[in-house]
Amino acid sequence: MSPVGAALSCSCLRPGVWLLKPGMQKKSSLGLHTAARCAAKDYYEVLVLGGGSGGIAMSARMKRKVGAGNVAVVEPSKTHYYQPLWTLVGAGAKQLSASARPTESVMPGGVEWIKSRVTALDPDKNCVRLENDVKISYKYLIIALGISLHYEKTGKRPKANIMFNTSLGVIFGVKKYADALLEIIEERNIAVNYKRNLVEVRADKQEAVFENLDKPGVTEVHQYEMLHVTPPMGPPDVLINSPVSDEVGWVDVNKETLQHKKYPNIFGIGDCTNLPTSKTAAAVAAQSGVLDKTISLVMKNQSPTKKYDGYTSCPLVTSYNKVILAEFDYNAQPLETFPIDQSKQRTTMYHMKADLMPFLYWNALLKGYWGGPAPIRKLMHLGLK
Repeated sequence: MSPVGAALSCSCLRPGVWLLKPGMQKKSSLGLHTAARCAAKDYYEVLVLGGGSGGIAMSARMKRKVGAGNVAVVEPSKTHYYQPLWTLVGAGAKQLSASARPTESVMPGGVEWIKSRVTALDPDKNCVRLENDVKISYKYLIIALGISLHYEKTGKRPKANIMFNTSLGVIFGVKKYADALLEIIEERNIAVNYKRNLVEVRADKQEAVFENLDKPGVTEVHQYEMLHVTPPMGPPDVLINSPVSDEVGWVDVNKETLQHKKYPNIFGIGDCTNLPTSKTAAAVAAQSGVLDKTISLVMKNQSPTKKYDGYTSCPLVTSYNKVILAEFDYNAQPLETFPIDQSKQRTTMYHMKADLMPFLYWNALLKGYWGGPAPIRKLMHLGLK
């Protein structure tokens, strides 16, 4: 869903076009240089790159802030997917069609949809380049390009021998939920191998080759009938070696305000950022509420005060009617919404995952009205969390 392309430099200059010289750009007390502009075909007060969860949610919020016609979203995909539903689709509990809607139907009214792909960013000139060398300039930029999957780097239940291999040293990063998962794994007789990295798949022989990370160079081969692989992931190509990215290629933002560390009029949200938290739609929801407050203050030439605590959520589906609802923060500490032990498998949490969360996604998050469960959590815990 991410509008990405090959990383290119973007001069964004044409002869005869007036442009403030470097060092003479108009700056506010916050260091914004919003007056710089390239010779672009179009200009928007707020430009959003990416039409996924974060991009659509923030475009809806920004439209209410700066008005119709002043916000645009760059997104090449004609279909928008609610990706958290795919875990249930894979298990046969939901249909794939239930996770998809036309992008046009989720694009907020009054927001311009630019059906193209980003090929380069030039933050010094407040400019992005699209396919066919089209240039767009902006006053404020929100980067929500998502993540890229890198596959190239990479019978019946009662009779099945199920094995879970992970390159990590633990089953889950938060101990409370890891302990609960280990109990389920033991009950179901699932073999777990830690520090095992998939290095090769021999499809013709139905063999998977794993490297033992504790013994570099030592591999082991496992025969399989069905192989479920989580591919290596990384930032979109357009962000690698971009001025807006860190050394790895993630958008380099302040982890509390989501404002770019170098360019104050640029912001990031979701999978494409270097925020040290799990990349989920739940995280995007919480980030959108914080980013909305951040941009509001920046537009008023004030410093951001609202802080993102790293909230994210992983509904761990353990059966066709039960879920462990893991919620935690930057410090891998539980940050649970309900005043019950969420490390226990519950049918109510399954229905939240399967039925309530999709409704919230389509009707609240994408319309810019859902900023995560923090207010509900505070109410449920009598203001103590």
